[in-house]
Amino acid sequence: MNVNLSTTSRSRILICSQDRDAVRTMDNIISSLAAFDTTVVSLDSLLQNKTFDADNFDAVIIDLGNGVALDNPRLAEVRGRFGKVPVVFVSDELTPERMRQLIKLDGTDWLPKPLQPRLLIDTVNTVTQRLKANANNVYAVLPCGGGAGATSVAIMLAYYLSRARKRNQPTVALFDLDFSSASTSAYLNTDSGYDLTDVLGKPERIDLEFIDIIKRKHQSGFSLFSFASPALMTNQDAAELVLRMLDIVTFQHDHTVVDLASCETLWSDNVLAAVNSAVIVTTNSVPALRRAKETLKRVSEIRGSGKGISLAINKVRGGLFSAGIKQKDVQRLFGDAPVTILPDEPDMMTEALNRGVLPLEVNARSRFCSKVQVLADAVALVAGSAR
Repeated sequence: MNVNLSTTSRSRILICSQDRDAVRTMDNIISSLAAFDTTVVSLDSLLQNKTFDADNFDAVIIDLGNGVALDNPRLAEVRGRFGKVPVVFVSDELTPERMRQLIKLDGTDWLPKPLQPRLLIDTVNTVTQRLKANANNVYAVLPCGGGAGATSVAIMLAYYLSRARKRNQPTVALFDLDFSSASTSAYLNTDSGYDLTDVLGKPERIDLEFIDIIKRKHQSGFSLFSFASPALMTNQDAAELVLRMLDIVTFQHDHTVVDLASCETLWSDNVLAAVNSAVIVTTNSVPALRRAKETLKRVSEIRGSGKGISLAINKVRGGLFSAGIKQKDVQRLFGDAPVTILPDEPDMMTEALNRGVLPLEVNARSRFCSKVQVLADAVALVAGSAR
């Protein structure tokens, strides 16, 4: 048995075949994508192993070759053992009689040999996505105007969500949807490296392989998607492109943090309606808080309720209430929405920006970072309870 494993959060694909060339092809194609881990066994070994644990896998590919294996009564027994786990059959061209035998096995899909790489990738993606539908969490970070510090909040949310919990290493993505500036890649000194205008009007090009090519990996562990493509902000084809990319990115990761632009875009409402939770980031000036109240109302209307919406009041010096704003004022403004106060630490933030590092790397005892960590735990808890 050949096992290729790295993290527990990837989709686990079992490949069963007697054909070494087919095994090599399938294993190379599937394991080359970050979303999948593969295990390879011979078909004979699978048929003979009565204690094989089918629950270890998210999808199974069984290569039937010329179809002779369909005569083996153990095949139906093995198929039954996989239960609801998607099973994709692969074979050479079969006679009508063999096809009838294959249909009785109630597979999820069938692919003819020789295998086409794109068709194989799309099929595996589809069957595993069915299994993992609604399993992953997505969080929107929405600034109330420029200068609220939402990008710093989004970056640290991604960092804390990527920390290991109970021996499990979550997969996390940070997706910057402000294509006018690509601030997250600028903050982290990471070259965005791709102009998305090249794929405008070509949604068929957006697939797992494309996403793997354009993503960047931050050294702390999370994946980064941040692209300076200003034309997307007003292009009518951009919404389909952005939402298709988000579909695949969120499928690939346990947690996805979406850093929204401060201005409304063609995709803003779709994103806010679909995410597990939304964090509205504002500052503690009276005009900013009023705008945050209006934003809270608008986002609640988009989502159908205020559930899953919280606020982060950022850049607060000396405590929120020392600025003349009373606690009852906050409650009157935001009602039952949870509010997190984030202290202003300008020297730390400036140094982090200049060095292209996380604020935590400048000051391990940062009060701002510790507050965002509490916020990360809270939004993850809300998202998990909403499943």
